Amino acid sequence: MDRYTRLDTVRTRVWRRLSDAADQPGHPYRTLTFGTAQNNTPHLRTVILRAVNRAQRRLAFHSDRRAQKIDDIQATGQVAWLGWDRETAEQVRLHGSATVHTDDAVADAMWEEEDPSSLDVYAGATAPGTPVDAPDDGLDASVQSEPVTRADVAGGRPYFAVVRTVIDEIDWLHLHPEGHYRARFTYDPAAEAFEGGWIIP
Repeated sequence: MDRYTRLDTVRTRVWRRLSDAADQPGHPYRTLTFGTAQNNTPHLRTVILRAVNRAQRRLAFHSDRRAQKIDDIQATGQVAWLGWDRETAEQVRLHGSATVHTDDAVADAMWEEEDPSSLDVYAGATAPGTPVDAPDDGLDASVQSEPVTRADVAGGRPYFAVVRTVIDEIDWLHLHPEGHYRARFTYDPAAEAFEGGWIIP
C-alpha cells in the first residue's frame, strides 16, 4: 500500500479522486455521506456526487427540493461530507458552505445533463418524508417503465434542485499498515489556496 508523505500529493489526490468519482458510478467516493444540522441536531444521508470543480472548490449533487436537507441548508448553509474507501483505507471529511439552486441556469444545466433514469425519482407528486401506510416509492406507474425517457420525467422538473458546496476544509485520514496518519487543509482566502499540515489521527 502506498504511503503519501507530501502534503501537496495528498491534496491533489483528494481532489483527483473526487473528480473521478463524479464520472465513475462504481467509485468509492461516488456515494458520499452528506451532513446538515436541524434544530442543533446532526442529520446524515447518502448522496450521489454528480459534479466536481477543483478550481472553484465545489462539489454538487441533485435532490428533491422538498426534502428536509434543503430546508436545513437554507437555514444554516453549513454542511459536511464524508467518504470512505475500504480498499485503500482512506477517509476524507469535507466542510463548507452550501447553496440550493432550483429555477436557475445551474439547475437547468444539470437537469439536461443527467440521464432520465436518474431523474425519475422527482416525478412523484408526493414529497419525501410523507407518511404512508405501506412501503411505497411515491412514483407514478408512468415513470416506472423501461427505458425512462426525458418526456417521462418532465413532470419532475419543478421538484428538482441542485446543491453546491464550496469546500473550506479537507480532513484526510489514511489507515496504513506502517502507521495511521492524517492531514488537514484549510482554505485561506487571502492566499486563495489551501494551507495544510499533518495532525495526529
